[in-house]
Amino acid sequence: MKELTFYITDAEKINKKYSGKHIAIVDDKVVASGSDPKEVWEKAKKKYPNKQPVLAFVPKEDALVLITG
Repeated sequence: MKELTFYITDAEKINKKYSGKHIAIVDDKVVASGSDPKEVWEKAKKKYPNKQPVLAFVPKEDALVLITG
């Protein structure tokens, strides 16, 4: 998935710019961002109606993510 590779490759830059926000990624760029994931999705679909945006939330630097199995 091109979007996931982009997110991983540019994680530091994305984290600095979009910390605490929802983002929509199409191909290899962030095409929309904001605090409401639905609005971010709608902005991305309006710009790229024939694409399937990938939504992600960029946590703030001090966020702790716990994964349990």
